[in-house]
Amino acid sequence: MTQAIHDTVAKYISLTRYPFPGQQDWPEGYVAKCNAETPVRAIEGPEGTYYPDIIIVSPSDEVREIGEVEMTVDPARVPWLKACSLATDDNTPTKVRHFFVYVPAGLEAEAQALLEDNGISYAGVRGFTVDGDSIRVVPFVTRGDQYDHQITEPGTA
Repeated sequence: MTQAIHDTVAKYISLTRYPFPGQQDWPEGYVAKCNAETPVRAIEGPEGTYYPDIIIVSPSDEVREIGEVEMTVDPARVPWLKACSLATDDNTPTKVRHFFVYVPAGLEAEAQALLEDNGISYAGVRGFTVDGDSIRVVPFVTRGDQYDHQITEPGTA
């Protein structure tokens, strides 16, 4: 998959899952920022500044949640995935960090294993499919708030 597809998926997820349509418990003033195409909000990573794909901030610009779209499962990404996780809060019912990883459908188990084998706290792993202009997101595992275990039906960004 290309960088353009990656960016389209990241934008779609930021618009449809942060918050979900009709979500009543989304904290007031929280904003989802998408760093696809144009970086707008960074965190500090192991080698300096890093722009996660989707970053949710509070009204005071504190990082609350991060969503990372990975096109492959690559062990070289572990330091960055760990940095993303550590930058988020653990305000979930199970006290895992508000970190979500999105991978192409079929790579979910491999992504989960990468996170768990490296001690990276996460709230969810999701698979996505792209069919032309249509994108669908399906939860694979949810370790945080079960409200987050929702399918995002096909749509376009």
